[in-house]
Amino acid sequence: MSVATTARVMTVEDDPIVRADLRLVLEDAGFGVCAGARDGIEAVELARLHTPDLIVLDLGLPRLDGVEATRRILSERDVPIVALTGRSTSLAMEAMEAGAVTFLRKPFVERELVDTVTTALASHLQKARDESRATLATIMELVGYPVEWADDLERRAFDAGRVWKQTR
Repeated sequence: MSVATTARVMTVEDDPIVRADLRLVLEDAGFGVCAGARDGIEAVELARLHTPDLIVLDLGLPRLDGVEATRRILSERDVPIVALTGRSTSLAMEAMEAGAVTFLRKPFVERELVDTVTTALASHLQKARDESRATLATIMELVGYPVEWADDLERRAFDAGRVWKQTR
């Protein structure tokens, strides 16, 4: 099963033509596009409602700019955000400082968009699995079982659709 066939992506773009293009490119690549927001406020609301696996978010948005939308979304949940900008690279750097995982410049190339989304999803998934494995290793150590069992437990949990997360 590939990342593209299972991932739900939300797009955020104020230009309806670019928003439609994003949807078409992503759906053609096998992603499910769960929502398309037109501004930053709608982005925050739809991210909360649809809980996408990844968000492609334009930075030049009305009502609430993309950098602030990134901050607000990430304050509620851990989701990879790919910033999209037709403006300066410095704005993209601001978005990355706010938590976006990478950025693309507009106009984007279809293959570059798909590759960037796929890479961001794979990296995010690996990070979650690594955290899950570390949490399970801590549990194994605490209860006196071999720490090496954490690898097998993590794989089984992941195959069952679960990841473990340590809370403080």
